[in-house]
This record gives sequence, structure tokens and C-alpha cells, in this order.
Amino acid sequence: MQNPEVKNQVIALRRRFESLLQSSQGWSEFTLDLFRFQATHNEPYARFVSLRGVDLSKVNSIDDIPFLPVEVFQKHRVSVFNEPVQGERVFLSSGTTSEGQSHHYVDNTEWYRVLAEQGFKRCYGSFEDVAFLGLLPGYMERGHSSLVHMVKDFMAASLHSDENADFFLRDWDRLEMRLDEYNLMDAPPKKVIIIGVTHALLDWAETGVKASRWRNLTIEIVETGGMKGTRKEWIRTEVHRMLSALSTTGTVGSEYGMTEMLSQAWSREKGLFHMPPWLQFRLGSLTDPGEWQPEGRQGRIHVIDLGNIASCSFLATGDIGRLNERQQLEVLGRFDHAQIRGCNLMVFE
Repeated sequence: MQNPEVKNQVIALRRRFESLLQSSQGWSEFTLDLFRFQATHNEPYARFVSLRGVDLSKVNSIDDIPFLPVEVFQKHRVSVFNEPVQGERVFLSSGTTSEGQSHHYVDNTEWYRVLAEQGFKRCYGSFEDVAFLGLLPGYMERGHSSLVHMVKDFMAASLHSDENADFFLRDWDRLEMRLDEYNLMDAPPKKVIIIGVTHALLDWAETGVKASRWRNLTIEIVETGGMKGTRKEWIRTEVHRMLSALSTTGTVGSEYGMTEMLSQAWSREKGLFHMPPWLQFRLGSLTDPGEWQPEGRQGRIHVIDLGNIASCSFLATGDIGRLNERQQLEVLGRFDHAQIRGCNLMVFE
């Protein structure tokens, strides 16, 4: 049986989180309390912390917290709830096989909606008078995608979007007809934001379409990264150059998130990501699993996602990045087949 006290603690932590959004102080103490809670009640994370030889009573700094490899989500229930709870939703990553897919057990999708909307608004502003269109082939067909769920939530908050009609897969003609409809309105949306997986946006751009065709609209493009084996990997500046014709501003935005996270970082241009106060990034050395990289040096991206209250907030990803002097993140690529901060994943098998 699930311990009801755990649920009560999750609720209390979420209330503390919401109060911190008003005061903007106390995140460090909250982070340490959340670590101790998760390292006590989240069985896979507790095992990982134990295998790292970490004594919870001696963790007095964020620097002492171990970061769980996201690969653990592929084979384990990474949750403070050791069995399914009412209303639980499972988000699956876009792995090529079921064995390679991460499973994120989300106890409260309303909490996910709140985090996603607040994070997005901090970078892009209000949803008022904004239309959202989705270009997410692959994610739509597979189902159980947190990205699709998020975009549907955005559409539901918009007066101009319809989640049953405004996802387009690879139907460029229908997408362009939708933009034609907006363009001919007497009072068109203030902005049209197209959120798309990168390879699909590139396919659309290669048809030769230009955003200047829709003279009455402000169209912004937000790419979510990933070629998913459909194209060679390009650096972000080249991708944005190729996509710039789809945007009336000539700039291209980006989203950085993953199935194992409940929060996202957003960029308006140049691939420099802004984080809400509950989301932090640290960079681990590429050669020494116990060393953090200084500002300006590239390293393996480690995430502190304090929105992940019921799962794990401290994640070591498979991505390489760099932080500038303003603590903006630049994502540089993938870091595959790495030794993960001194812990062999085989101990979990």
C-alpha cells in the first residue's frame, strides 16, 4: 500500500514551491529538503545515492547532491510513489525501441501544465491573443509524449487554437491553409507561434515557403531539437539560418526539455536558453566524473528541475552544453556512451 504521508509531503512541497515563486528567496533550502525527501522515498534514486556512498545527514550543499543518470528512467519506476496513484500519467520518450524508452510517471498533469505555462510565459509573454500550431511528426504517432501534451495545453489556453485541428504532421498544404485563414481575418491573432520538431521544420523550409507570404501575421518559430535519425546533425546556428525564412522576425526560438523533466528552458533567438528560477543547469567535466566545469567551458549537462517533486529533480543528461557569463545555456550536442559520474548503471540490473 502507498504511504499516504508521502502524498501529503508532495502536496506540502508544491505549496512551498508556489510560495517561493512569490518571494524568489529560499530556493537553496528548498532544494536540499527536496533532495532528502526524494533520496528517502524514491527507491531507484535512494539506491543510487547509497551506491555513491552519500550520507544524507552530511549533505549541506547543492554541490554534494548526486545527479541520477536519465537512463535509469528506462528500466525503473523513478517516483516517490512506489505504485501507481490515481490520475497518474506515463510520459514516454521517443526511443527507437520500447526497451530504450524512458518512462516518467507523472502523478499530477495539472502541475505539469502550470510549470510549462509559467516557464513559457517568462520567456515569450502572455498567451493572450496568441495562436499555437504544432508540427510534431513522430511524437504524435507514438503517443504518450510530454511535448505533445504540453503543446495541447498551450492550445487549450489559446482562443485561436484547436488541439484537434492544429497539429499538422507533414501536411504542409493544410498548415499553410491555416496560416492563410489567420492572415485573412479582420482581427488576426497578435502572434502565431509554431512549435515544431527540427527535422520537420527543415522539411517545410525546403519547400521554399516564406513567412512574408502572410503579411498580416507575426509568425514565430520554436524548434524543439532533434533529427531523430532523419537527417545529419547540424549546429544550431546553421539550423536557425535555414529556418529563419519561416519566421516574420527572421529569428528562431528553441525549447530544451526532455521526458524526464517537468520543466523547460526557452530561447527567443541564438539558441541561448533562459531558465525559470526553479530550473538550473550545471556542467560536468567530460573527462573527470567528479569535476564541475567553469563558466564558458563545455561539459555534460546536469539538470536541477525543482518542478520534479514526485520523481527526481537531479538529473545527469546525455547532452553537452556551455553556460555563458549570464548563466544562459547553449546546447552543443550529444554525449553518448559516457561514464556517468562514477557509477556503473549495471548495479541496477
